[in-house]
Amino acid sequence: MVNNPYLSSFLEKRFNEIAYKIYYSPNINLKPQLLYSHGNMSECEIPDITSTVNKRFITKSCPNCVIYSFIYSEKNLVHFCLADPDFPFTEGELDELFLLFSIIELENRITSKESELTNIIDSILSITSSLEIDEVLDKIVTHALSVIRAADAGYVQLANDRTKELTVKSAIGFNNKLQAIRIKSGESITGKVFRDGKPVIFYSKSEIYEGMETLSKENFNNIQSASDHTKLKSLISVPLMLDGQPIGVMTVHQYGAKGRLSEDDLRLLEGFAAQAAIAIHNAKLYKEKNEQLEEITELTKRLEEKNKLLLRRADIHETLTRLSLQNKSVEYIIRELNHMMNSEIFFFDNLDSELLPKKAVQYPYLSTDEFAYILRTKTKPFFIEIHDEREIKYYIYPILSDRVSLGCFIIPMLRSISSQDKMTIEQASSVLALELTKQKTQAEVYYKKTQEVFNVLLKNKDPLVLEEIGESLGLNTNSYFSVMQLEIVSYTDLQILEAVIHRLISRIKRRIHEKGTIVFGFHNKVTILFSTKDPKEIDEVAMMLDSLLVKWGNQEDIPLYAGLSSSHKGILAIAKCFDEAQKSLSYLISRHKTGIMNYKKMGINRLFLAQPSPEIERFANDILAPLRTEKAMNNDLENTLFTYIKWNKSIIDTSEKLHVHKNTLYNRIKKIEELLQLDFNDPDDYLQILLACHLHENFSHLE
Repeated sequence: MVNNPYLSSFLEKRFNEIAYKIYYSPNINLKPQLLYSHGNMSECEIPDITSTVNKRFITKSCPNCVIYSFIYSEKNLVHFCLADPDFPFTEGELDELFLLFSIIELENRITSKESELTNIIDSILSITSSLEIDEVLDKIVTHALSVIRAADAGYVQLANDRTKELTVKSAIGFNNKLQAIRIKSGESITGKVFRDGKPVIFYSKSEIYEGMETLSKENFNNIQSASDHTKLKSLISVPLMLDGQPIGVMTVHQYGAKGRLSEDDLRLLEGFAAQAAIAIHNAKLYKEKNEQLEEITELTKRLEEKNKLLLRRADIHETLTRLSLQNKSVEYIIRELNHMMNSEIFFFDNLDSELLPKKAVQYPYLSTDEFAYILRTKTKPFFIEIHDEREIKYYIYPILSDRVSLGCFIIPMLRSISSQDKMTIEQASSVLALELTKQKTQAEVYYKKTQEVFNVLLKNKDPLVLEEIGESLGLNTNSYFSVMQLEIVSYTDLQILEAVIHRLISRIKRRIHEKGTIVFGFHNKVTILFSTKDPKEIDEVAMMLDSLLVKWGNQEDIPLYAGLSSSHKGILAIAKCFDEAQKSLSYLISRHKTGIMNYKKMGINRLFLAQPSPEIERFANDILAPLRTEKAMNNDLENTLFTYIKWNKSIIDTSEKLHVHKNTLYNRIKKIEELLQLDFNDPDDYLQILLACHLHENFSHLE
C-alpha cells in the first residue's frame, strides 16, 4: 500500500481497474526494488539506465505494459509499470505523477539518510563504548562499509611513531596476508595519502594499479594475496589526521558491490576517518592515563610493602636488640632467628671457629676450616653447592665489622629466599655484628687484665704476694710451670690481627682442657702458662699444639713462631720460664723457622743468645777468613770443611758426598789446616773449628 494519501487517491481514481507496479531504485546502477503492486500483473523488465539522462522521465513500451521511469536529482528512480500499454496520458498527468512519485523518492532518500545517520551515530558511539583501539577500529570500518554501499572491503593503517611505516590495524574483507604489508611514507596509494594528507578516489582498476607503481614487490604480493584483485573496481583512501598531522590512512575497496563510489562516499569516509583519529587519540590518552594510574598504584603498593618491611624490620631489630641487651648468647639469638624465619638457619662463628646452633647438621656440609678459608676472601652474599651422597645448595651471608670477618649465616636452600627473609638476615647481621664485636672487646679486656696480672707475677719476688696472685688465677703454687709464647711477625692491619689472635686463642683453648692453664693474647703475641703436677704432661701438650699450630699457620697463610720453656717447679719460677720462652722464640724467629722451639732442645745455642750478633759473626769470620780467599774458594775449601765436620771427620762419607777421590780430600784437609794454622787432631784446635762452623751456620745471618 502506498502511504501518501494524495498519491493513493490519484492512483485509485485513475487506475483502479488496471493492474500496475511501482519500483524504486536509489541509483541508476542499482537493481530496482518493488514498492507496491496493484492487480494481477506479471513481473516487469525494468529498463537499464546506465548513463546520465537529462530528462525528467523516459518511457518504455512493452507488449503487455508500459514503463514510465521518473528520474530525480540524485539519480534516484521511480518506475511505474502499467498493464495497459495504450492508456492515454496527458502531459499534465505525467507531470503530476512526477511530483507525486517524488514523494516516494524523498521518503526513500530520507530512509536511506536515516540509515546512514544511524550508522554514523553508531560509529560515534563505538568511540566511547570501548577504549580497546583494535575493537573500535573494527567497528568504525564495519559502519563505514554499511553506509558506503558501493564498498565491500576496507582497512585502517597506522603509522609507526619511529619509522613512519604504515601497518594494518583493522581490516574487513581481507585475509591475514594484509597484516604483513609495511608501507613507507610516499609509497603506493596509501603512502602518498599519508605523506600528502590528501584523500584520493579511483574509479577503475587501471587507475588503482597505476597508483600502485611505487609499491614494493613484497607488499604487492601480499596485497594481491589478501583478496581477489581480479574483481577490483574502485577505491577511496583518506588520511587520518590528528592535530593537523597524518597518523594513518583509511581505505575502502569495491569488488562485487553494485553502484559507483562517489564524492559523497569520499566525504563520508573522511568522517569515519576523523572518528578513527579521535578514537586513536582517546585510546592513547587512556593508555597514558592508565599507565600513570598503574605507576601510581604500583608506587602505592611498593610504599605499602616498604612500610610493612620497615615495620617488620623495626620489629626484628627490636627483638634481636632486646636479646642482645639481655646478654643472651649468640647461639640463643640464632635459635630465635630460626623461629622468626620459620626456617633452618646456621651461623659459623669465624672468631671462635664453631657452628651454631650446636647440633648435628642433616645435610652435606663444609668443615670449619673450609669455611674459615672461604671467608678470608668472600665479603658479599653468595651461593655454594655441595655434592656428596646428596646435593645441597646454601645461601651464605658474610658478617663483617670494618674489614674483619666475624662469621656468616648459612641457609640451606630447601625453599627460595624471600625478600623478607633477606631483610631479616640483614637486620640480624647488624645486631649479631654488634654482639660479636662486644664479645671480642670483652675478650680483649680480659686478655689485657690477664697480661697485667701476669706482668706482676714476672716482676714480683715476694713469695706471699705471688701465692696470693696465683690463687686468684686458680694456680697451684707448688705445681710445675712452663710458658709458651707465640708470635705473628708479619701483619699489616691491626684490626685483622686482633681477629686472628682471637681465633688462634679459641683454637688453642679447644685443644687444651687442663685445669690451671692460662691463655691470653696481647698485640701480636699469645702467652700460655702451663701448670701441672707432672712435667711430662707439658711435653705431651706441646706435641699436640705443634701439629695444631702448623695446620693453623698453613690455613691462615700466616707464619707462626712459638718458644717453649723448660718445666720448673714453684710459682717463683714463672719469670724464669717466661725468659726461656722468649729466648726460644727469638732464636726461632732469627732462623726463620716456624713451629715450636723447646728451650731445652737449643743445646749450646743457649750460651750465645745473650751475645751480640756482630761479636759472634766476628769470631766465626776470624777463624774461617783464610778459606775465603779467591784461591781457597776455587778449591772449594770452605764447603769441604763444613762437609767434613758434618760427617764427623769421616773420609769415606765426606769424599762420597763431595764426589772427590780420597787422596784429593786428604790434600784439601791438609791445605785447610795450613791456612787455618789449626790441627784437626788437637782437641783445642778442633773445638775452635767446630764452634766457628756451628756459629756460622746458626748466627752468621743475624743482623
